Amino acid sequence: MKKNLLLIILIGIVVFSGCKTFEPEKNQSLPLSLPENFSIGHDNSKPKVNQSIVKESGFQEYDFHGHDELKTLIQKALKNNFDLKILKARIAQAKAMVTKEEAAFFPDLGFSFGGQKKGVNVKKYYNASSTYNGSHSWDGALSGSYTADVWGETGAKEEAQKLKLEAAIWDLEESKIELATTIAQIWIDIIAVKNRKQILSSQIKNNNTLLELQKLRFLNGRAKALDVSQQHEALAQASSQVPLLEKQERILLNTLLFLSGTTLVDDVQVNTTKLPEIIPLPEIGIPLNLLENRSDIQAARLRLFSSQWHITAAEADLLPSFNLTAQALFSSGKLDLLFQNWMATLTASIAGPIFDGGFRKAEVKRVTAVAKEQLNIYAMLVAKAIQETENSLVTIQKQAAYIKLLEQELEAVRLTLKDARIQYQNGQSSYLNYLIAWTGIERLERQLVNERAAYLKERIELHRALGLHFGL
Repeated sequence: MKKNLLLIILIGIVVFSGCKTFEPEKNQSLPLSLPENFSIGHDNSKPKVNQSIVKESGFQEYDFHGHDELKTLIQKALKNNFDLKILKARIAQAKAMVTKEEAAFFPDLGFSFGGQKKGVNVKKYYNASSTYNGSHSWDGALSGSYTADVWGETGAKEEAQKLKLEAAIWDLEESKIELATTIAQIWIDIIAVKNRKQILSSQIKNNNTLLELQKLRFLNGRAKALDVSQQHEALAQASSQVPLLEKQERILLNTLLFLSGTTLVDDVQVNTTKLPEIIPLPEIGIPLNLLENRSDIQAARLRLFSSQWHITAAEADLLPSFNLTAQALFSSGKLDLLFQNWMATLTASIAGPIFDGGFRKAEVKRVTAVAKEQLNIYAMLVAKAIQETENSLVTIQKQAAYIKLLEQELEAVRLTLKDARIQYQNGQSSYLNYLIAWTGIERLERQLVNERAAYLKERIELHRALGLHFGL
């Protein structure tokens, strides 16, 4: 009877192993309607997708068109940045988790070996000699167990971990793109500060010259004391901006140091003093391309799939499990006879829940809720990507228009300055009118540097928003 029961269980394992296992829901719809095109500057051409970023070591270098300094800064940061090192460690953890899940497909084998020595010392009466009786024995055991993945629970857990690993790799690539974007933008900010310092230095020099001229005119009776004091004020206003620019440059360099994974000032230097030329915009494509191009969206999609596999594993855990257990026991009083005296057992069993207080069903509900969360995170990132792209497109468009108007304003103020100078020299206007025009030119020259830098930074940001690499 026992042999028949064991045979029935073994046959059941084979039969049920051939059954269809649980699988997650496929083609789950995105709870978000995508627009057909972007509202500004759209075209239907599809940008080239960087397929290499699905590989951990396949990060594509940027094309900097001669800007070796920026390329060096980015490559140094990609090598030493702390956040990237943390993400690489997480990838290693995810790989280990995959290996752990794969181990569940194999039987668990173990052994034990030991010995025992027992002694008895006996004395029958006082002052009598004692008698010692001793014995020793050796014991060993081999054991193995195997749980058949009848319903696909182990396979589902393995698939979930593999998807998490892929998502972690995409996280690393997204962080690399964000890091490169941030460093390029800081690099542009530092160059812009250098340009503003250079312009400010020239303006301070001109203000000093004007002050000396006003003093000379005052001594000759051709200028008022108010004109001299007003020029003093203009010089002071320009000079007061120097410490602020120096502070901004130092803070930007400190940020660059941190992102580059170093605290040594000499390790990171920005010697470029001219802003790069404006580059053509990338092919914008359509919103649907973002699902394929954006690393963060790819990572969210993989986490969604992983959560669905966790649902499969939780549902499979509701069903009975099929186990095989084998054991061999060895025992002897002599070590050389240990393996001559043995006993072996083979056990097959079916185990399943009857009452667990709703624990397993609660787990199914929990992982189902997690999957819904991941679905909404995925949809949110898609919506965010569209928003970022739209914001970048409108910013680029309006920033270009703003710069053009500022340039026109600067030309107009220069004409005003020319007329104010003539009228002041002819005694038809006060020095204040001339000074207002002059300080307006100073302000606009420095502001234009800022706005042109912001325009370049936004063009870089557009590449990041589209999930593409930028070129400078």
